[in-house]
Amino acid sequence: MPSTVFEPRIVPDPPVWPQSVVTVVGNPKAGSRTAAAAASVAELLASELGTPYRIDELVDLVTFAPAIFQGESAAEADREALDSAIELVSSASVIVLATPVYKGSYTGLLKSFLDVLPHLALAGSVVVPVTVSAAPSHKLLADLHLRPVLAELGASVPTPPVALEEKDFEDLQLPVSVWLRRHAGLVQATTIALQPVAEPTPAK
Repeated sequence: MPSTVFEPRIVPDPPVWPQSVVTVVGNPKAGSRTAAAAASVAELLASELGTPYRIDELVDLVTFAPAIFQGESAAEADREALDSAIELVSSASVIVLATPVYKGSYTGLLKSFLDVLPHLALAGSVVVPVTVSAAPSHKLLADLHLRPVLAELGASVPTPPVALEEKDFEDLQLPVSVWLRRHAGLVQATTIALQPVAEPTPAK
C-alpha cells in the first residue's frame, strides 16, 4: 500500500492589531507642548501594543486650520491636507486625540475638526484622549466634554484619558508609562474585539 505524503500546513502569522496609531493634535499653536505630549503617548503606546509608530500619522490640525473653518474657499493645499487627515483618522485602529484645556473645555479647533468628520467616521476605532492643563481640577474634561462627541462619531473610549499637568512635562515619560501599565492592555483588547470579522465561506 503506497504511503501517503502529507504536505506541512503553513499557518500564517496573525496580523498585528492594532494596525495603526494615529495622532490628532488640537492645539491652535504650532510646535506646541500638546503636540510633543501626543507624540510621546502615541509612540510609547504603539511600542506597548507591538505596532509600528510612524511620525507621518501625526495630524496637527493647526497646519491646515483654514480648510477646517473656511471649507471650499480655503487654499487647495489646505483642503487636500484636510481630506487626507479625514481619511487617515477614519481608517485608524487607535487614535491619540490631544488637546490643551481652554476655558475649561477642549479647543474650538478640535471641535471644528470633529464636526467635519462624516457620520460614524470613528466607528471601529479606539480613542485615547490626552489633555494638557494647568490644574488637576481639569482632569475630568475629556469625560465630560469629549467622550459624548466621540461616542456620537462611533468611537470606543474604553480608558480614562491621559490627563497631563504642567508639572508632568519635567519627566513626561513617567506619567505616560504609569498610564500605559494600567490601561494599554484594555486598549489592545478593545481593538481586537473591534477588528473586522471575515464573512464565512458559503458551503458548496
